Amino acid sequence: MSSDLPDPAAVVAPTHAPLKISSRQIALINALAEYRNLRKAAAAMHTTQPAASLLLQQLEERIGVPLFTRLPRGMEPTAFGEVLIRFAQGVVHEFSHAESEIRELAAGAAGLARIGTVVGPVPSLITRSLLAFKADNPRVRISVDVGTSDMLLPSLIRGDLDVVIGRLPDRSSHPEVEVELFGTPEHMRVIGRPQHPATRIDKLALKDLVTLTWILHPVGSPMRLRVENILALAGMTDTLDVIETSNLLATTAMIEASDMISVVPEDVAQYYARYAMVAVLPVELPLPMVNLGLLTLRGRALSAAVTRLIQHLREQGGCSASARYLSAELGDPPGP
Repeated sequence: MSSDLPDPAAVVAPTHAPLKISSRQIALINALAEYRNLRKAAAAMHTTQPAASLLLQQLEERIGVPLFTRLPRGMEPTAFGEVLIRFAQGVVHEFSHAESEIRELAAGAAGLARIGTVVGPVPSLITRSLLAFKADNPRVRISVDVGTSDMLLPSLIRGDLDVVIGRLPDRSSHPEVEVELFGTPEHMRVIGRPQHPATRIDKLALKDLVTLTWILHPVGSPMRLRVENILALAGMTDTLDVIETSNLLATTAMIEASDMISVVPEDVAQYYARYAMVAVLPVELPLPMVNLGLLTLRGRALSAAVTRLIQHLREQGGCSASARYLSAELGDPPGP
């Protein structure tokens, strides 16, 4: 009698190469990365120095390369060791997040999604996306971290965030990050307090604001770089008086109490202007910001909840497959 089922004897089980590193060795690598001293690393692991030394020796023999250079007063990782340190730190991060997600599921949640975003999309894209997502997924817990792109990107790479709405810092390349660009460039506006004297100047120009104190993002952030480029075109960067902060509460509080001004995304400016907290000054900035993008870590498996949230972000932000690019191939994000 014939059968369509395969002969069990002919079925070969898939082979899985055994891991060459144990959880204790991962803990040791992390401890050595922090203390650079075998005795202190052993103490942090609640073990003896000889036992820790044996763990390291066994690991180096299995891998076949030296991981640390023994010095008279400590240890320094070799190039091979640096690679393993990044791996070990990533493992600890991932297990920590896995534990958090398991606790959420055990408590009755339907998943956990961690999103980071720059401030510009918060009043519009982020709010619309989260409201739509929560209507369909009321039991998914969402964590939202608002910051600058240069601060959010390391959190994404470490695994502390699942997705970031932001932009890659100018002149940098992160091959591990995949970016899907949103369709519309983000425009910037200059804001001041209501009844700011600049609102009464006919045909207000940037040069009319050169003597004022500007509240700008910290040096090195993508927004600061773009704003400095704009102001440089007006010959203002050498003489500008600047207070640095990315905190909107600090910015609006200082604006309310003075004639200071700031540069913020248009959606943020219009949001605060609706409540008469700021005035949008009648001056045009000659360049918009680089398009915002949806940033994820290439190759990282995403949960079903995060995948659904990303789809909402794509739909609300107008992402398309044609706007997707790898930073490894293009380097800097394209300009406006």
